[in-house]
Amino acid sequence: MKQPIKKKPLTKKKTIKPKQKWHHPKFGTSKLEEDFARDFLVKLGVKFVWQFEAKDIGRFYDFYLKEHNLLIEVDGSYYHSDPRVVDENKLNPMQRKNKWVDAKKNEWALAHGIRLIRIWEKDIREHPNEVLNELRKILGLQQTKMSLLENKNKRHNNKIK
Repeated sequence: MKQPIKKKPLTKKKTIKPKQKWHHPKFGTSKLEEDFARDFLVKLGVKFVWQFEAKDIGRFYDFYLKEHNLLIEVDGSYYHSDPRVVDENKLNPMQRKNKWVDAKKNEWALAHGIRLIRIWEKDIREHPNEVLNELRKILGLQQTKMSLLENKNKRHNNKIK
């Protein structure tokens, strides 16, 4: 004897959405850039523009500090071929292209009178305090911090007298 066919209860039909094409953004941020922004620029209380575009060359700089007229590029040791990490004689095509792009960015910043500093990943990861101190020096923040502390001490001393 045949088993009776069980009918399934009616359920809503699942609508299948057509696959949406993923568009790569014009630029992206790396974990290194996110860490640098959080651990250095935010910590120093510096205002910055993330991914500043040089429209005439169609390239983006990692950070632009308008108040200081300063561009900051955070360069990964492998991708931008840090000579302490990568043999300059054995660069792959991607590394050679990145070096060429970096040279164009350097030229653009120089032509527009904007200071550009490059900070290597190796330094950020292995010597963060030195990078922080160097940034303070470049941005003139050490003098500002010292003068604020001195003013606070002077006010405190005046109240005591």
